[in-house]
Amino acid sequence: MTRLSEYFVKMADILPSITDVETTLFEEGFSNKVYLVHWSGVSRYVLRIPYIDSEAFYINRNEEMHVLKSAAAIGLSPKVVWNDDEGGFACEFVHQPSLDWAVVHQDNEVERIAGALKKTHQLPKGNHEYSIFKVITHYLDGINAYGKGNVEFEREYDYLLSLFKQLTPPKEIVPPVLCHNDLNPKNTLIDSEQLWLIDWEYSGVGDPLFDLAVVAKSHNLDARQTRLLLNTYSPDLPEQASLNAIQEYVKAYGLREMAWLLLKHVITPEDTLSLSYYYEFKATPTLNPFA
Repeated sequence: MTRLSEYFVKMADILPSITDVETTLFEEGFSNKVYLVHWSGVSRYVLRIPYIDSEAFYINRNEEMHVLKSAAAIGLSPKVVWNDDEGGFACEFVHQPSLDWAVVHQDNEVERIAGALKKTHQLPKGNHEYSIFKVITHYLDGINAYGKGNVEFEREYDYLLSLFKQLTPPKEIVPPVLCHNDLNPKNTLIDSEQLWLIDWEYSGVGDPLFDLAVVAKSHNLDARQTRLLLNTYSPDLPEQASLNAIQEYVKAYGLREMAWLLLKHVITPEDTLSLSYYYEFKATPTLNPFA
């Protein structure tokens, strides 16, 4: 892994003397190292250093950076001040906090998130397809390949595959657009004045209703707020058919999260936390839609 000091050398044009720079590691980064960069008592930048296997987790770093800069250009994301060709980047620090996993939204916040998704889905599409069912298949193939010969991993692979066979891909209601694909509470920075979307590494062209499903599930929306999200996003969509699609995508989202966690451990066995989270997710009915 590249050392932090090596990134500071790369970022020399936007930093003071390296000896004056201080960093604080954010604990919320799960697939990357994320640092707050500050000096003279002022928070300046957020530095993201990738360490996850991009190919294994269906990430296209070039497309991610293109999307991130496009989102920043219209005020959806903080401004990018530096990036390299390997997925490292720094953006301006913003004061808005991320949300808690147990968030309970007021209706006006649901409407603001719907508006942000509408803007997201109008960004240039790029060339990276993100079909959730293809992504899950990719993750399962990785678990099967890396975990072959391990009784525990083979058992869990069979379990996840059995869930995958229960899914029915929804019929297309809305044409494919650029989607965020991981807009959970930790990737939403919000206060009364500003809303930012961050962490675009899973962005790609797909069904916009999957984005709505991720928000509905991970932001703990009830049935009424899910309808509010949908109708604020687009009042012209067929409501019941769209809600049915969102519910199917909620199941696909839950399966993707479990497969991601297990794959993370299978590829990097020293990451025992991912395996613990996998079993916790699997056993928790509010997280695992199949439980």
